[in-house]
Amino acid sequence: QRMAGHLGVLLEAIATKPDTRLADLPLLTDAERQRLLVEWNPRTAETEREPSIAAMVEAQVRRTPDAVAVITPERRLTYRELEARANQLAHRLRGLGVGPEVRVGLCVERTEDLVIGALGILKAGGAYVPLDPSYPRERLGWLLEDAQGPALVAHSHLLPSLPEHSATPVCLDTDAELALQPTTAPAVDVFPGHLAYLIYTSGSTGRPKGVAITQGNAVAFLHWALATYSPEELKG
Repeated sequence: QRMAGHLGVLLEAIATKPDTRLADLPLLTDAERQRLLVEWNPRTAETEREPSIAAMVEAQVRRTPDAVAVITPERRLTYRELEARANQLAHRLRGLGVGPEVRVGLCVERTEDLVIGALGILKAGGAYVPLDPSYPRERLGWLLEDAQGPALVAHSHLLPSLPEHSATPVCLDTDAELALQPTTAPAVDVFPGHLAYLIYTSGSTGRPKGVAITQGNAVAFLHWALATYSPEELKG
């Protein structure tokens, strides 16, 4: 019945405006259009949102600099400490040519460095490409090839397991240059349309396919999650 209604709308539009491009012809009835565009999309109060994930974290640093931001079995980092270390990584990456729309591989163990690495790449304006050390070598090779960035953020002991690549490694556990970098945030213009990270399909039907997530996508999702879930649910 619904498809018959769509066909009726389409035929009526063709008869009324026969020169209209096929792609511009309507299918929805007035009732469906009202439901989709109005009833299911109520207007919400306009709020000022941060343009990027890094800007969201920086706002939290200003609010609660000494609150605990990261907890691992080995250590805890406050927001102030996380910000400082991520900023140092960001400056190091900027010096290697990382900026908006530049992809950077991230291959570290699941320690505090995973957060520092991702945030540092974002603060440099780049987009991180997660490289799980447990992935098969062939899959890691595909991801590195897809990233094609000037730098690779990693742990030094994981480098031998990675396929050959042209990116400059920045090892969070051994890179002496990191400690020499400023702890203040680099000046980078990052906008909602810029790439934030890539997430890949399983690749069960061939090579993995990367899904591009923009800064605006991520910020909108994070604001929705914060408004929808309780702090206990978010921790879980």
